[in-house]
Amino acid sequence: TCGAGARLAHALEPGTDPAGIADRLAAVSEVRRVLEDSDLPIHGLPDLEPVLAEAEPDGALLPGTGVAAVAKSLHIVARLKAYLHERRELMPGLARRTQTLESLGELRGRIDQQIGPDGEVLDRATPVLRKIRREQEVTRNRLLEQLRRIVRGLASSDGEAVVTLRNDRHVIQVRRDRSSDLQGVVHGQSGSGASIYLEPSAVVPANNELAELRSAEDDEVRRILTELTAGIRAHLDDLIRNELVLADLDLLYAAGRWSRDVDGRPALPSRNGGVLVRQGRHPLLEAALQDEGGTLIPLTLELGGARPRTLVITGPNTGGKTVALKTVGLFALMNQCGLHVPAAEGTAFPVFRDVFADIGDEQSIEASLSTFSSHMAHVNELLREAGSDTLVLLDELGVGTDPEEGAGLGKAILSELTRNGSLTIVTTHYGSLKVFAHETEGMENASLEFDRDSLGPTYTFLQGVPGSSEALAIARRLGFPPHLVEEARQHVGRGQEKIEGLLHDLQERRRELEERTAELDAERADLERREEQIERRLDGLTDEKSRIKREAMEEARRLVERSKAELTDLLGAVKSDGTGGRAAGRARTRLGEMGNELQRGLAEETHTARAPVQPATPEQVTEGTPVFIPSMGWKGTALGAPGSSGKVAVSVGALRVEVPVDSLELRGDPAPAKSAPRPKAPAVAARPEGESRTEIDLRGRTVEEAVDEVDRVLDGLVVAGGTWLRIIHGKGTGALRTAIGEQLGTDTRIKSFRSGEPAEGGTGVTIAVLK
Repeated sequence: TCGAGARLAHALEPGTDPAGIADRLAAVSEVRRVLEDSDLPIHGLPDLEPVLAEAEPDGALLPGTGVAAVAKSLHIVARLKAYLHERRELMPGLARRTQTLESLGELRGRIDQQIGPDGEVLDRATPVLRKIRREQEVTRNRLLEQLRRIVRGLASSDGEAVVTLRNDRHVIQVRRDRSSDLQGVVHGQSGSGASIYLEPSAVVPANNELAELRSAEDDEVRRILTELTAGIRAHLDDLIRNELVLADLDLLYAAGRWSRDVDGRPALPSRNGGVLVRQGRHPLLEAALQDEGGTLIPLTLELGGARPRTLVITGPNTGGKTVALKTVGLFALMNQCGLHVPAAEGTAFPVFRDVFADIGDEQSIEASLSTFSSHMAHVNELLREAGSDTLVLLDELGVGTDPEEGAGLGKAILSELTRNGSLTIVTTHYGSLKVFAHETEGMENASLEFDRDSLGPTYTFLQGVPGSSEALAIARRLGFPPHLVEEARQHVGRGQEKIEGLLHDLQERRRELEERTAELDAERADLERREEQIERRLDGLTDEKSRIKREAMEEARRLVERSKAELTDLLGAVKSDGTGGRAAGRARTRLGEMGNELQRGLAEETHTARAPVQPATPEQVTEGTPVFIPSMGWKGTALGAPGSSGKVAVSVGALRVEVPVDSLELRGDPAPAKSAPRPKAPAVAARPEGESRTEIDLRGRTVEEAVDEVDRVLDGLVVAGGTWLRIIHGKGTGALRTAIGEQLGTDTRIKSFRSGEPAEGGTGVTIAVLK
């Protein structure tokens, strides 16, 4: 988007550092991610290189436009740093590049205060400038009013004088024959000579005053720009560094946009040293075909790695051999420049030390070079440099000389490059090179498919299959006389015709195999899709089972919460009732109903969950038997043998529930490791009506267990109408006594409490009196 970025793009060269290449490819990928839903705030970057060069000498004076360009660049730096800092975890590469950027807030603020976005020096720049410009406006208005009065005095039906500006002085344009009554300075005449530009004597002083004010304004503007230029010069190193970083970011942004436009991908680093191109598209050819409404046939090619390192491509002219060659070479260079390639996922390239290409014809009359000589000069040079870390691309190997000698040279060149370990791709029309590639280890044939029915190329790359030049078929397609085509066929000879026919049959067999492979792939994909559907159904059944269990547990939780809420209301009613009689009776009745409702609800939920792995039998369950309720995930203890209904009363913490015996699992540990939530209301409701505890023994309990037990017993006493409670906590360390005292001191149900008398147990006992 800026000149510096464009210059960097023109100077772009392939790198050879794998880490550096990977870093740039990752940064381009980060730009792609930004462009998916937003944009990088880098648009409108000014080109500061000439501005900074102009500001560098001492005493230099930048124009307002140059100063404004510096401020604009600094604003972009500030926005860019803030944007990437917020997204530094998603875009670490881009964020890291902005760390050295300096937004120079003080300098930016000074420029914003004094210079407008178009480079004009603002009135507010200094009080002096504001005063000068205000005086200019007053003087100019007075001057123009004087001139308008003079013009009105000269008005006539045959023409009217007008006020205008000439040589920076306000004058009137008046017909020459009407100027005799005016005294003043003539500043010129019109093109026809019929009018003159006259500065009346009456306005000369005002024009002079205005000129002086303009001069004062110019001096003040020059002084302001000089100071701002000096400020820019003081930060020249920061600004130059900013410019380098911004140019690099601009190039990465352009690379990311281009990658998005062509659906590019970063090439993977090759793990085996070979080249793999998947569905590659030459970007220039694709763009040209799109303009013409055509479609590009993508290239899939493998070189080196598990396959031979030398590839010999044959096939008809205009069939796409050279395009395949150029596509591989272009992708290799793009990858090492840190650019994405227009290809499918999985495309991979190694990092090459050199890429050698001999493509096209560089014959030169001045240098006395023929086509063959120019090719041999290039090949001679690359043979000296080629090695295992080079890519060699040769178009029409051995062309331009006697076919037999050219083929012989081609074989020698291919052998040398294969021995050197270079990754090599060559194109040729020589039939003997096809045979040589087929018989020589480390080499492989390839071709571009030709459709004999339509007598035209399909541009489909066939690796492992040699191709035919199809010269006679192409000649016939181009309208060559049939009898000459037939005569040429006879000159070729039966042996060559059989070879060409064999190649054609091989291509047909390959096409049939590819079609069958495609059918098998489709069938496999269909089977995988069906398998996935079955797995999804099984997952759905598992999810449904889990959902049912969750709903059952949730319903149980709601029952408990509802019971707790109603208990709170009942306790409130008991406390608010002065006598406690009728309210206490109603409370005891309702508590019994609530306990029964909760037990029925919990029992019903047991039927919606999973069955026990090893269900208990009636004979195995007696009082004190440790059991597990799978439907709730609760451990508990049986309170007795199953009744006539087949249900067992189970104690789960402070909760008493009844569940079918076949819904239980036997457990060896009676101590519940995980108990259900402990609703307080059912714990009290489980006692027979009228029974309440007036004494509890907390010795051996933890502080938490003791506090919970006191709270539960107090609930029962409130419901039963009890008035006092003897709490045995022992003397020991005093921890239980202290905790119980703190609990009773804040409990609104307690009227008073005290330590026991000696006869009551002394300090090992606390007596609590209820309200």
